[in-house]
Amino acid sequence: MDGNTEVTNLHPPKFLNNSHVQTIFTTIFPPKNNLKTKYESDVFVLKTKDDSGDYIWLDHNPPLSKSDKKAVPFNGYYLILFHGMEGSSDSHYIVSLAEAALLEGYGIIRVNQRGCGRGEGLSKKGYNAGKTDDVAQIESYVYNNFSKKIILCGFSLSANILLKYFGEKRTIRSKFFAAVSPPLDLKRACEHIDSPSGIFYRKVFLDSFKNKFRKGVLVAPEHIREHAYNANTMFDFDDMVTAPLFGYKGALDYYKQNSSIHYIHKIKTTGLVIHAMDDPLIPPDTFRSINWKKIPTLTPILTESGGHVGFITRKTEEIPDGKWLNFILLRFFKKLL
Repeated sequence: MDGNTEVTNLHPPKFLNNSHVQTIFTTIFPPKNNLKTKYESDVFVLKTKDDSGDYIWLDHNPPLSKSDKKAVPFNGYYLILFHGMEGSSDSHYIVSLAEAALLEGYGIIRVNQRGCGRGEGLSKKGYNAGKTDDVAQIESYVYNNFSKKIILCGFSLSANILLKYFGEKRTIRSKFFAAVSPPLDLKRACEHIDSPSGIFYRKVFLDSFKNKFRKGVLVAPEHIREHAYNANTMFDFDDMVTAPLFGYKGALDYYKQNSSIHYIHKIKTTGLVIHAMDDPLIPPDTFRSINWKKIPTLTPILTESGGHVGFITRKTEEIPDGKWLNFILLRFFKKLL
């Protein structure tokens, strides 16, 4: 232990005391999605401000008190949720947190990154680990149309995007934020997922990207599509597909410019950063190498278990559904309201 960050023990149930099970359990057995049935919902499609002609699909759940006078009063805050790589606004961790937050008085915006979820077909090139202009546009849209009080929360790759966003020199409208399971160092994360221990997750992501090119969801010149189909590692995919599509010299240039570890020391906004020691996609060494005491605006939490965006604990009186992540995030936000 480097003495930099205390390690929290979740006390997961025995059948979930494994990093891979923690990571995929709620993907295989997702929570029921009540966000489009039980609660009022609508959709907004934003045209991006660049010259791509892309659109971003946003799912909106207004505060419950807007349609039900008996519901908990609106607390004034909108929570904007950003999913991880190849996820969507219906990813289990998005749905779970969104419903829990609605019941505590928030308004919710669930983002589909370019080319994801119901946004498939609305974007030609898709997203990448540094698309902070999209964050700024979505934040401004919510600020101008729903509430001046905004909280951002990103998971996995989007957690990296948010950390980069808050560390850049730009106008920030959000009051505070959270980043869950962020890669921090994209090169290090790529090396890990390209190692033998990451073969399952690497195949899942690469197959998903390749399928999007085959279906025409993502558009690229023929030679780049061929590189995508032939890529066997995430590095090859980023080097021959992601980097040229977004104007980078190669994978190393893409990683260097977009790794949030290069931005977090400049963050002035209050935020929470959560990572698990046993994360099977992102090793904890980068997280533990950071001198968090020199970043007073950020509160780091490193857990002993939890996998990648899993964080399921034993059911207790304090956390009756066992969803430790929701409990910690909403507790953190509530203290700052």
